[in-house]
Amino acid sequence: MICNSFKGRLVLLALALAVLCMGCSGGDDSTTSEDEGNFHHTPPGEIEERIKNLKLLLPEEIYDTITAESRNNPNCIEGNRDQLGLPDSPNGQWYYTYENLIKGMADLMEFANEGDENTRKLEIAAFLANIAQETGAKVVGDDFGSPGCAIQEGYGAEAAWHDCAFGQRPDEVGSRWGCNKTRPFECPTDPRLCPDGEVGYFGRGPHQLTYDTNYEAFGKEMDVEDEYLNNPDLLTTDPNIGIAGSIWFWGHEERTQYSPPDIPFKPSAHNVVVGKWEPTDKDKACGRETANFGVIINLINGGVECGKEKATQQAENRVKYLVAIAEAMEVTIPDGFLDNCSTQKNFSECLSY
Repeated sequence: MICNSFKGRLVLLALALAVLCMGCSGGDDSTTSEDEGNFHHTPPGEIEERIKNLKLLLPEEIYDTITAESRNNPNCIEGNRDQLGLPDSPNGQWYYTYENLIKGMADLMEFANEGDENTRKLEIAAFLANIAQETGAKVVGDDFGSPGCAIQEGYGAEAAWHDCAFGQRPDEVGSRWGCNKTRPFECPTDPRLCPDGEVGYFGRGPHQLTYDTNYEAFGKEMDVEDEYLNNPDLLTTDPNIGIAGSIWFWGHEERTQYSPPDIPFKPSAHNVVVGKWEPTDKDKACGRETANFGVIINLINGGVECGKEKATQQAENRVKYLVAIAEAMEVTIPDGFLDNCSTQKNFSECLSY
């Protein structure tokens, strides 16, 4: 089970913070955002239809089964809940509710909305399996991974909440935008904290949206411009925004200044699930031979979990959670889709072009 002591979480965070950020929904200093291949905000007039269709794909009773071990779990609370005005109840009771999850999914019009019914349900199952690893309670004996537990990296521990190291955009003198008010801000090495009263762009939401560039791009897609860049804590305090941010990143491909027009630095997880992503010859040489679950793991945390010859525990967890969630949702997992990325090099180490 997850730690019972918030103090214990602080210790673990301090020891592992540099590694944890590698698994966040972010990128490296070379990446830039482009619109091609990305999810788009659902028009207001289509939201209700999207919600109705998503509820058919993931009925509430199935979601309740999958999240049974996290929904009332007293360990699933944020350490900074008083500062942010969050409820004292477990996050599963107010943040990761069925209605909030469905609404967050519905806000991006391509999610679980392409391919046949099995493909659409598979995308939901793959998303839930990955958020179980990223922010789930991982209760012992729960094959689903107990998704729907943490909201913030380190459960909102001070060291993470005010971390200034997640700024990517340089200004004219090379400083970074690592804090939500002071721009530019030269993030110190130790302690790497924002000025008093400011917060950084650490992981928030089920898939831990990270980095200033992603908060900015997500806001622009949702037609609120720099609202999330200026107030990143909205992804913590407003469940619909936080969940939609993770869905947005699921459908977001990464590009760099060196990416060819037709080949992203990293494809979106959505395009992998629905079969729109096709590996290049260089992808195949890097072990990424087909569109499978291992490629999705690679996109999320490839530097830590992939290409280790022997499967890592984290990757094995994701596969186990997918199998269990797919069975609960009555999803047929396609032949060859299950993969733990142990033979794949990560995208940063071995480029697609």
